[in-house]
Amino acid sequence: MIDKEVAKLFDRRSALFLTGGAILTSVLVLRMLQMQLFNYREYTQKSQNNSFRIQINMPERGKILSADGKPISRDAPTYRIYIIPEETDDVNATVATIANELKLSKKRKDYIYARIKKQRAFQPVLITENSDWTMLAKLQARNIPGVHIRNGFARVYEMGPAGAQIFGYVGSPETPVENAPFFTTGVTGLEKRYNDVLAGIPGQTVMITNAVGRVTGEDKTQFRPAITGNNLGTTIRGDIQRILYDELTLYRSGCGVVLDIKTGDILAMVSAPSFDPNMFDSYDADEYIKTLRNNYMKPFMNKATEGLYPPGSTFKIVVALAALESGAITPNEKIHCPGHWDYGDRRYHCWEEGGHGWVNLADALKHSCDIYFYQVALRIGIDSIKEMALKLGLGQKFMDGVLSREMAGIIPDRYWKEEQIGYRWVHGDTIISGIGQGFILTNCLQLAVMTARTVSNRCVVPRLIAANDVATFDSLGLQPENVRAVLRGLEQVTRKGGTAASSAINVDGARMGGKTGTSQVRSISRAERESGVLSNEELKWNMRNHGIFVGYAPTNSPRYAVSVITEHAGTSGPAAHTVAKVMRELLKDKK
Repeated sequence: MIDKEVAKLFDRRSALFLTGGAILTSVLVLRMLQMQLFNYREYTQKSQNNSFRIQINMPERGKILSADGKPISRDAPTYRIYIIPEETDDVNATVATIANELKLSKKRKDYIYARIKKQRAFQPVLITENSDWTMLAKLQARNIPGVHIRNGFARVYEMGPAGAQIFGYVGSPETPVENAPFFTTGVTGLEKRYNDVLAGIPGQTVMITNAVGRVTGEDKTQFRPAITGNNLGTTIRGDIQRILYDELTLYRSGCGVVLDIKTGDILAMVSAPSFDPNMFDSYDADEYIKTLRNNYMKPFMNKATEGLYPPGSTFKIVVALAALESGAITPNEKIHCPGHWDYGDRRYHCWEEGGHGWVNLADALKHSCDIYFYQVALRIGIDSIKEMALKLGLGQKFMDGVLSREMAGIIPDRYWKEEQIGYRWVHGDTIISGIGQGFILTNCLQLAVMTARTVSNRCVVPRLIAANDVATFDSLGLQPENVRAVLRGLEQVTRKGGTAASSAINVDGARMGGKTGTSQVRSISRAERESGVLSNEELKWNMRNHGIFVGYAPTNSPRYAVSVITEHAGTSGPAAHTVAKVMRELLKDKK
């Protein structure tokens, strides 16, 4: 009886075992059929990926060129040694071995370890570049896992900080590109805006690897060469760019623009302080960038187009032309300046405490008489002033599609004040607008355009990218005699007794005209006037007036227009001296 029960139990277990075995065998067979018949393409590809390594070959990036064809930004050949942490058995030991071979400093080793911790394991970490070829060969012969050597290109910025905000720089994209260590793209400036032109087309090399990933050969049938990027020509003159930058750095912070009136070419555009993009590939890059970001003078900002400033007395050019065109004044009409002017319940002061006496238009421009322009502005009204300001290029953007950021500024009128501030426009607003204060804000490029349009009576449009076409500009339609009347005053600014007499130039008979300006960054109270207005030297740097000068030359046939703003310089003297130095260099040309 017992034997029969044991036999039955054995038969049941045997049946279960055989059934289970049959089911498992069927599943395995079906899975094999699925893999071989339905998913073979997927697994074939995976198998090939285990045998091939695709290497993206980055092309040489196109050059950014100056007006004479010299490189401003270019690629230079380089050899990079880098490590991919996930490919090493012991990343710390690997770094130590390489550091010993290359005799790296402790600071560099710390930087490498920091990058390894910061980045994901599959991302390459640069060990060094521009290494000696003998050392490269020695290191390559050791065949250290995870260590790679790649020839490529490094971006070189020939002008360093002189114009870095305009030309921009390249860097790694936010999302790493697979199989393309050190892939770079334009991050700011022209490098970013024209990245598609400059970048070129990547190529590829397919490397054959063995089971452990060691390269054993190359599949030349799948090789695709990289195609070099196109060059980008600009209108910038390198010599003028450097001179303007060097001068502006003497005054801590500011900006400047140089225009060719005939073509509209921007010969120089500078913002200071600046930064050196060549430092971004250095061992101290992170610390350097942190310092720049913490700098309250904003070195990353292109102040020539992004910075907004009250134009100060340079705006008197606009008021003068508006008044002449409207017939509200004649060039010879005189207005008395005793040093102040009472209107309503307020007293308006001239910068010259003792006043200028009786002055006509030329005198008012030469001495920058505030009382004259207070009264003229009130005569013609804010609408006429705004119309002329817009005609001369203020309140407009010129670099849309070229530079990533540009501020239009503010040319106000009665409607603007009601909409933006909620109060109605009053006569006092018009009066103070007559000397370029109040709500008016402009940028440095606009002031250069204003000057170029005034002296040429043409609608000059600035350009930064070189073009083969001959620029033609429509007439502004201003009465020639009115333009001549204003220019007579601007020519006197740099003569004896003028507000920029110390910046007068004479290059083989060629002279410069222009207009000085100071823009207040604080209001002066009645109590301060009664107790004694503090001089700029007594104020903190960031409370001092901005200094501005707009100039043109030669006066008998204007070809160049320059605007310079020196932040918190206190007076227009530094700006005028800077423009004079630039003009001397420009007028040396016999073109």
